[in-house]
Amino acid sequence: MNLNLEHLAAQPDRDRRQADPIGAILTRLHDDPTIADLIALRESQPDLCDAAVKAEAHRDAYGWSASQADVSSLARIALLTIAGAHAMVVAIFPAASVDDVDAKVSLQPTREWLANWQGSGDFARGRIALAAFNPGQATVPPRAETTVRESALYPWPPQGFDLAAEIDRLATRRIYTHEQLQVLSAFAREGLDMQAILEKARDYFSAADRLLKDAMRLGPMAHQTRLAAEGALIAAYLSCGQIAVWPARRGTRDREAKLAMQALVNGRATTADPLNMQAAVRYGATFTARVPMAEPRLFADGRLGEWVANV
Repeated sequence: MNLNLEHLAAQPDRDRRQADPIGAILTRLHDDPTIADLIALRESQPDLCDAAVKAEAHRDAYGWSASQADVSSLARIALLTIAGAHAMVVAIFPAASVDDVDAKVSLQPTREWLANWQGSGDFARGRIALAAFNPGQATVPPRAETTVRESALYPWPPQGFDLAAEIDRLATRRIYTHEQLQVLSAFAREGLDMQAILEKARDYFSAADRLLKDAMRLGPMAHQTRLAAEGALIAAYLSCGQIAVWPARRGTRDREAKLAMQALVNGRATTADPLNMQAAVRYGATFTARVPMAEPRLFADGRLGEWVANV
C-alpha cells in the first residue's frame, strides 16, 4: 500500500491537511450545511475495513520509523496522527454491514494488549478502547440475499476480514516514499485550526440536538430528520476526534482548544449519544499525547484533564 501524496507536494500548505481522512470527510459539508448535506454525510458510509487497514498500517509504519535515521520526527508524528484519524473514522461511523462490524472488532485490543495495560495498572485504557470500537449499539440491517460467506457450503470456520493478514500483505512498512515523508513533515508542522474546528463541533452538536428533538415529533419528515440528526452527531464527534488526535502546537491556542473539546465531550456524557462515539474521542486523545517528548520545541503538553467516568 502506498498512499500517494505526490499531488499534495505542489499544493499550498493549507491544502496538505486533506491527507487527514477526517478532514477529507468533513470538507463535504458546507459552512452552513443543509439537511440534505447532513443526510448525505450519514449515508456516505466510508469503507471501514479500508480505514482499519490504513490505521494499522500507519501505526505499524510509525513503530518501524523509530529505528530509521532517514525518517524525521515530524514525519513520525504525522504517521501517528493519520493512524489515529483513520481509527476515529472506524470508531465513530455506525456499522451498516457485517464488514463494518468486522472492521470495528479488528481494532479492539487483543487479550495480550489488555493484559499489558492491566499489568501496568492502566485498567481504564482497555475499557475505553473496547468501548470505542464496540459495534453493539449499531443496527446492522439484514441482507437481501445470502452471500458466499453466509452460505452453508462456505468453508468453516468462516473467514471474514482479517486485519493482520491485510497488514502482512503489504510489501514493506515504508508505505510512503522519501519525498512523501517530507510532505508529511510539513503536514505535521502546519497542524490544524483547532479553534475553528471546535466551533464547528459545537454547531454540529447543537444541530444534532435540535434535529433529534424535531424527529421525535413523528411528522412526515421524521425519518429524514433523524438521519440528518445522526449526520450532525457524526460530524460533531469526527471534529472532536480530529482535535483529539492532532498534537497541540506551541505558540497557538491548540492546547486551549483541546481542553475545551474535552469539556464539550464530557458534557455529552449525560446525553443519549452512543457510548462508542464518546469513548472514541477519549481513545483518540492517547495517540499523540506523548508527541511533545519527541518535539518539545514545536509541540505543547498533550495531556488533558479528567474524563467523565462513563465508560
